Amino acid sequence: MHLNFEPVWNWLWITLAAGCMVVIVLWSYPARVKSLSQGWRWTLIGLRLLAALILIFTMFRPSLQISEVDKRKTEIVVLMDGSRSMSTRDAPGGLTRRQALLKMLQDNREQWDKLAKEIDLKLYDFAGDLAPVESADENTNGELTAIGKVLDELRENARGDRLASLLLLSDGAQRAGGDDDVDPLLAARRLAEENGVPIHPVVFGTSELSASGLDLAIEEMVLDQPVTFERKLVPVRLLVRLQGAAGRNVKVRLLMEDRTGKANGESGPLQPILLSADSKPFTEIRVKENSVTMNVDLSFVAEMAGEYKIAGEVVPEEGEIKLNNNLLETLITVRKGGLRVAYLDSIRLEQKFLRQLNDTAKIQLDMQFVLNAAGGQRTLLDRKMFDPGAYDVYLIGDLPAEVFQLPDRNLLNDLALRVREGAGLGMLGGVRNFGSGGYAGTPLAELLPVRMTPGEKLGPTENPSRNQITHPVKMLPTRDGERRYLMQLSTPENDRAWRQLPVMSGATRLTPKSGAVEILAESEELEPLLIAADTGRGRVLALGVDETWRWHLKGYRAEHQRFWQQVVLWLARKEFDSDQPIWARVEPRNFAPYSRVPIEFGAQDSQGQPIPDAQYTVEVMQPDGKTVALPSQRLTTGGLAEFSQSATPGDYWVRVSATKDGQSLGLSAQTRFVVDARDLEMDNPAADHELMNELAALTGGAVVAPENFGKFLTTLLEEGIPADLKRYRRINLWDGYPLLLLFTAVMTLEWSLRKWKGLV
Repeated sequence: MHLNFEPVWNWLWITLAAGCMVVIVLWSYPARVKSLSQGWRWTLIGLRLLAALILIFTMFRPSLQISEVDKRKTEIVVLMDGSRSMSTRDAPGGLTRRQALLKMLQDNREQWDKLAKEIDLKLYDFAGDLAPVESADENTNGELTAIGKVLDELRENARGDRLASLLLLSDGAQRAGGDDDVDPLLAARRLAEENGVPIHPVVFGTSELSASGLDLAIEEMVLDQPVTFERKLVPVRLLVRLQGAAGRNVKVRLLMEDRTGKANGESGPLQPILLSADSKPFTEIRVKENSVTMNVDLSFVAEMAGEYKIAGEVVPEEGEIKLNNNLLETLITVRKGGLRVAYLDSIRLEQKFLRQLNDTAKIQLDMQFVLNAAGGQRTLLDRKMFDPGAYDVYLIGDLPAEVFQLPDRNLLNDLALRVREGAGLGMLGGVRNFGSGGYAGTPLAELLPVRMTPGEKLGPTENPSRNQITHPVKMLPTRDGERRYLMQLSTPENDRAWRQLPVMSGATRLTPKSGAVEILAESEELEPLLIAADTGRGRVLALGVDETWRWHLKGYRAEHQRFWQQVVLWLARKEFDSDQPIWARVEPRNFAPYSRVPIEFGAQDSQGQPIPDAQYTVEVMQPDGKTVALPSQRLTTGGLAEFSQSATPGDYWVRVSATKDGQSLGLSAQTRFVVDARDLEMDNPAADHELMNELAALTGGAVVAPENFGKFLTTLLEEGIPADLKRYRRINLWDGYPLLLLFTAVMTLEWSLRKWKGLV
């Protein structure tokens, strides 16, 4: 047993702090008790010094480390993978992986039996859970491979046991979903830290998929416009994996749901989309390599309003056995009508690319350029643009506030009124707008979600960089932004989609007005780049950048157009447009099996404002027709529920009804989401040697090849496993109730004595 110290700071600072505390007590406290007798003075000074010493004691954070000898029999845990991927026949001799595991144990039976005499061997089969077994068999019925979850279970079960090491006999691939999908590396780290147990993986199977034969799959599907308008082109990007198809012509196509005669709650059949003048609903690929993963860009025209299922499909080839991964589905919402957007700016490069919004969605973008905006004889704005109902959204570029001043009226008053009536307002990055453009004293200062001061306004000859971020910036979603429609570039990997976009040369420096606004995007240096807020019936945002055209020029046209379309739809409150008082939405629209599905819902009045105190009933109809009622959490705008019973692929229909004071608020809202027809365990049964290497390195173990398993057992026998195992136990002396109670008692006694003597 010995004493350890882990001070809160380094030894120099902690010593100085302790000395200062003692000096302060000895210097300041005696004067407060000088009227007392010498005995009472020293008693009170001693108590105050004792309290200071207790605080100093805790600052040094002392602990006792006690070593204990554990004489119990040593254990080695053997985890044997019993999941379905172990039935893959890619082991030597045409054996399955599980058969190869059994053969390895049988071939080394002599060393195995000798080891069993020296230590306690505990055998477990695992897939989604741990299952203790007496001996191994060929059973491979496990639906999932949850290595991380199993390691956590073992850690919980093994507390108090004397584990020496762990043998992990598996193909090494984590294939789980939902609560079962625990990170194996984090679980292994926890096991190593708490138990000091090294993991020795023995890997079966190959990471080369060519052994699995012909397999054509859609791995990912991204709709450029999950919400679009009638008769507009919708780009679709598919990630296609082609295995064992060298020398074949493979057809990739899009299909759309035919909802003719179908009611809500009924799914329609998928039909191939026909070729039209501008669309590209199918293509044919000549495959040259045996294993290739590639992007395929297709498109279609949304002809009719409604909610439809869209699917990407690799047409099955003769000889292909696994067909469930050939098709991937999602949902698209097609709306009637469009939006009118007024874009006011000086001449800048950004406009050229924003104009293309007219082509990608039913958005009418009207531009008015202001020449000589910084002064002199400038262009006058058209006052009709600010008439009631003229536009749904206003975008302001690099224009100072004085541009809106006409000889007889200030158009900013009209614009502020339009926003309060429900129009959206966005101000984009620039050198002479926001505070630099003199907006601090205008009606827009009350609406925009940024703080501006009159002192920020630039003079005609002043350096514009004063209120700018002058270093390169990469625009990235914040934690709040990740959950908002406005910042969704890619459903599967949104953060990666943002990080791959080119950097911009700078931005306008934005300061949030208050905690009531949301910072949805920021730079890598955590500088706000996109701030948004609801203001009455309208929405407003401040965007600090003005070089998103760089995305377009660097090959990210789809991401550029999707972002700007979402900006417009969000500002116009049309991202999840509904004419009904009750609404429900699920975002994203498709999920992997076993995922947790968030469901948002709410009720609104005739002015589009949330109805407080509404009572909701949320139900989900599963593909088998059974209905599940969900508990919900109340939010300011409605409510939130979570659905977790998503193991079965297919269409899930959500129905939300609402009442207030016992009266129905209207027709029930219905929407749906899709659980992909994916087999997590068998879609990609490749072994994961890399994960097994990481587990071994992280815990101090070693990867053992099956053919070297006998040598590994022999080494264990020759080196021996210690009969006695020394464990260390730490007792913190500073973090507990005894010291807290002592400090409280000392201070209480000191105060009571001073009060008794009339000093309080």
